[in-house]
Amino acid sequence: MKNIFKILGVFFVALIAFSCEPDEYDVPDIDLVPVYNISETGNNNMFEMNIYREQNLFTVWTNKGKISSFTTTGFSDTSDELNYMVTFSCKETVIETDDEGNETSSIVSYAYELTGAKDADTVTLKTVKTNSDETTSESSVSGILIEKEVYN
Repeated sequence: MKNIFKILGVFFVALIAFSCEPDEYDVPDIDLVPVYNISETGNNNMFEMNIYREQNLFTVWTNKGKISSFTTTGFSDTSDELNYMVTFSCKETVIETDDEGNETSSIVSYAYELTGAKDADTVTLKTVKTNSDETTSESSVSGILIEKEVYN
């Protein structure tokens, strides 16, 4: 009698294990989207960047592999056959801690302007940073631009 229960137990375990296999696997609905990819910048904080052309997204990789993404506003691409000319803005919430351990949050705005000749080796991404106290600072980074498509 014990052998019958063991055989039935093994049979039910095998039946359950093999019946869980799906007939077809779902194919994810992921599309390729066009981006401007800027790489080989020589900048540790903005090592590689993707400016999404059809979505409100800007991603930045550091040289250590950290990725930051920002929602863009005011995207404008007036590039022509000879030159790249792209502008957009982003905002970031920054948490600051004072000497007493009190945390305050503030909004930092970034205005970006991508310029460069299409037949040149490099393009320039100029950044104007506006702090919550309305002080501004400018910086720029140069790199190689490739128009490509990535999965999003």
